[in-house]
Amino acid sequence: MGQTLELGRRVELVSMDTHCHDISLGLYRQEVGAKLVYLVHTYHIHADAKIRVEMIQNGLVNRAGMLLTGEREHLVAFPCGHGHEKAVRRTFLEVCKSPNSEIGDSLPLVRWDKKADCELTIQLEAAGTYRITAPDDAELGPRRCQAVARGFSKLCEMRVDESDPTVVSFECGCDHDELMGSLFFRAQNVRSAMKDDALSAARGTLAAPGNQD
Repeated sequence: MGQTLELGRRVELVSMDTHCHDISLGLYRQEVGAKLVYLVHTYHIHADAKIRVEMIQNGLVNRAGMLLTGEREHLVAFPCGHGHEKAVRRTFLEVCKSPNSEIGDSLPLVRWDKKADCELTIQLEAAGTYRITAPDDAELGPRRCQAVARGFSKLCEMRVDESDPTVVSFECGCDHDELMGSLFFRAQNVRSAMKDDALSAARGTLAAPGNQD
């Protein structure tokens, strides 16, 4: 029990990692001073488990723009010091879907949108504020830009600009380009992401191997 308490509050769980011997992977939130930090952890002692945890950690660094904190092994945090918990949870789940060899660098801020039949682009407007754009000749572009902006508001708890529903911003007022790129696909398909969140909320608690049935 003591080991579990030291990890912090669990915010996400992958109960069976198919890319690493079905080990369980947990994402935990801690407070270090005024900063919110996250820990990637597994109770499993398989020889490949430590490497897998390190790769997931690196995935959060590359895909979410997080940094190694230096306070303790496997702790990562956003440069702004804010938690952005929903966005971290979603990025963690996305990274865990990939084998180690495919956990790469940040994802682009331009994606093809099937429903709009054109490319959508995320443009940085100001500190922490982003606009979703489409080509002027795309008939369904404006509608899809608004839909994707709403998707980001749900996935990242961003604010939608009341005067322009294609503009969203982070409460911290800091840039998070990597996070936007990482969740772009999910923002385009937010209903699917919400279903995944519902399934995640129904998962059990991660327990040490000795306590598992």
